[in-house]
Amino acid sequence: MSSRVTLLRDAPEGASHEVDVNDIFFSVTDAKGVMTHVNDVFIKYAQYSADEMIGKPHNLIRNDEMPGAAFKLMWDTIEDGRPFAAYVRNRAKSGSAYDVLATVTPLPNGGYLSVRTRPMTERFAAAGELYQEANLVEHEAKANGVGRRERAVMGAEKIGELLPDYDAFIQAALPAEVQALEDAGFTLPEGSGEIYESAHALYGELDQFMSVQTAIQDAADELRKASATLVEENAVTNNVKAEMENVVTEGASRTLLLAPLQVWATMRGIIDENAATLAEVAEELYAKTANARMAIALARLHTAQTAQFSTESGADESMRLLVDALEVDVREMDDAVFLHSSFRRRVELKVNSITELTKIPLEMIRRWSQNTNESTMGAEVMPLVEQVNNAMAAADKSIAQLQQASDKLAQAPSTDEVRAALERLSSAVQ
Repeated sequence: MSSRVTLLRDAPEGASHEVDVNDIFFSVTDAKGVMTHVNDVFIKYAQYSADEMIGKPHNLIRNDEMPGAAFKLMWDTIEDGRPFAAYVRNRAKSGSAYDVLATVTPLPNGGYLSVRTRPMTERFAAAGELYQEANLVEHEAKANGVGRRERAVMGAEKIGELLPDYDAFIQAALPAEVQALEDAGFTLPEGSGEIYESAHALYGELDQFMSVQTAIQDAADELRKASATLVEENAVTNNVKAEMENVVTEGASRTLLLAPLQVWATMRGIIDENAATLAEVAEELYAKTANARMAIALARLHTAQTAQFSTESGADESMRLLVDALEVDVREMDDAVFLHSSFRRRVELKVNSITELTKIPLEMIRRWSQNTNESTMGAEVMPLVEQVNNAMAAADKSIAQLQQASDKLAQAPSTDEVRAALERLSSAVQ
């Protein structure tokens, strides 16, 4: 059960209730965090009536086990205009605890829209470990008379120390959580009508676009790994060259043995520079795609909530706000598509450069290796020759992987179908 995740050490277990896989919480607040909209799911789990929540600050449901650091990170992010997500333990009116993965999206016209779902992956436990450490810092500071805001800053600094890239953590977590929900049986509600049909179509287009972005992210990851391996194997060959200089004799044997390695060593700096630059480009592409995948996952939740509202009465304004949030989501996807062509061209140029730069020295070393034997070079050289062979084989493999990954980026992604589906939904809601 998700509420068994420890957020505050030595906290009493207490009562808890678990969120259903198909339930999505919805709320909207003004710029100060005061609730203006809530849905029936939120009312059910919070155990407050709508009248008890509307006009009240969202921290009405804050659980004492949550560190102030989590909310400090949230406000820093959303006030910067960026969507935020985090694992949160809330407290119902009865005192019972329930856990959610909370997302918050800044709305174009002000205020914040939040959708929340049941945590489904082991990442909640990882977040719990961070919260424990932040709580230790904050509770010690409280005992020393430090104020609430300062304590939250100290807790956030502790989380940043333990997890330097929180954005990357949550960018991976949100798509994984949405996928885990679907694997566990999450489905759109049964419905009909133009709004419902439009939401259903958008949900499907987002699923297709997620597949495209996942393939791009996989290609970027392959580029990162292959670039790193190429640099590593270049270093192996260079180290072998240094060892051979210590063991071979003077004369023709020495020249025959070292000449190809000298060529490789000369080229190595240029090759490594290109490989390092390619790794940086791949890292940028991976990060941008991770951001796009988070936006897609968030859009799927917003679309699912729209589909749910389309089956209810009196939710017109809430659906309009969800469409506003979906516009924010799709702009993030548009940004990733816009940058893809630039990334693709940079990758293609670097992969071609690396391939050409390695072609001649690799062939020289390959021929040298075939002509090197124990009778001409001595038994002590042969283990080093084997190391070179292994390095060259790995280099060949890395270059092939670079080319394959580059080819996977050749087809440009497009948000045209997602955009068309969103426009249809927007028209239906309006």
